[in-house]
Amino acid sequence: MHQITPGYIVIGIGLLALTNRLYLLLKFLYTYIKPSSIMKYKTDGAYAVVTGATDGIGKAIALALACKGFNLVLHGRDVSKLEAVNRKALEINPALEVRLLIHDSSLNNLPDISAIKNLPITVLVNNVGIGPIKAFSQFSKSEIDATINANILFPTHLTNNLIPFFFGPALILNISSYAGIYPPPYLAVYAATKAYNNAFSKSLSVELENVETISILTGSVHTGSNKKQISFLRPSSEVFAKKVLGVVGCGKKSVIPYWPHAVQTYLISLLPERMMDRAMKNAMQQEMKINS
Repeated sequence: MHQITPGYIVIGIGLLALTNRLYLLLKFLYTYIKPSSIMKYKTDGAYAVVTGATDGIGKAIALALACKGFNLVLHGRDVSKLEAVNRKALEINPALEVRLLIHDSSLNNLPDISAIKNLPITVLVNNVGIGPIKAFSQFSKSEIDATINANILFPTHLTNNLIPFFFGPALILNISSYAGIYPPPYLAVYAATKAYNNAFSKSLSVELENVETISILTGSVHTGSNKKQISFLRPSSEVFAKKVLGVVGCGKKSVIPYWPHAVQTYLISLLPERMMDRAMKNAMQQEMKINS
């Protein structure tokens, strides 16, 4: 009988660790190379509801869906901007049907969905959100309420109201943020709301039988409110929107759709907590100087 020596045990542990790392790498790569299943939800007359569709990520996702032939319900509070997105969508595909849902999500009241609830809705993108950057002590009650209303109450109530009217297999994309996982300073309220978005989405992904629900974790994206130069780590809204639709069907409850953001988030997670906190604080203070 052969004796199992300590050397074999160390080799065995090493092989198990290496196998685990290889599995995690393949799992990571699969998310970004697997073909999207977004067209699964493109049934006859299918509508996609996109909140916060007047600019940035919401606008880009709406136009990306228009390219794929989805009819649209565009939500926002600025009528002229929504009409501009409407015209752009019809330029992409003149055959589309587009409805406008005018509502200020920062107010604590429900939108009137009577005109859209009987449409064959198969996609809901909860994108709208706000996030003032400043010291928590400087927030007014109205700013706190507006952030919570827009980021939590509005998407929660809208989802609750629309789910009964989903037509066949459906998709919910909840736009969250890495800030909900690694909350930075000077974004206390925003980070808390994004943690809610992530938890809300994960819970629904298990609860709803015929509805694919994904929490989309965003990093830095060039938008109307983030005008920093487009770079490898800061994609345009259009590029990011394609990546968002690209991860549909990936099988994950929560995903970072832009792979450089995923790598960046992983590397940040390796830092000691104090170093991470200091780095985030310095970065956010610099951000406030730029925006002031």
